[in-house]
Amino acid sequence: MKNNQVITLPFPPSVNSMYRHNGNHTYITAKGQEWIVEAGYKLNLQYRHKKAIVGDVSLYLKLYTCGRKDIDNFNKSLLDLFTKHGIWEDDSKIVFLQIEKIPVKHRVDQKVEIEIEIGY
Repeated sequence: MKNNQVITLPFPPSVNSMYRHNGNHTYITAKGQEWIVEAGYKLNLQYRHKKAIVGDVSLYLKLYTCGRKDIDNFNKSLLDLFTKHGIWEDDSKIVFLQIEKIPVKHRVDQKVEIEIEIGY
């Protein structure tokens, strides 16, 4: 049996603007923290399962964005958010990841849709 859910979140910051390094220490920037709070709130409102996913997971990401952005520069922020909020124990459970970039005209229209397919 498969169980799918689509979650819509604000567009994540790029890896370079989300994380900074100070020597051997990696930390999340203020911009990253702000996104984590907003996206985490919206994630908690939309995610309908109460327990962490324990089986294999397939993810389909739709990045609605304007401008020229690398398609692989936003995955880490999203996957880390899902781990932090207990959607799964670890993103090593992801067995398939598909990313699609969809152009929008204005920054206010930017968002990301994540379809989670859970295989039991």
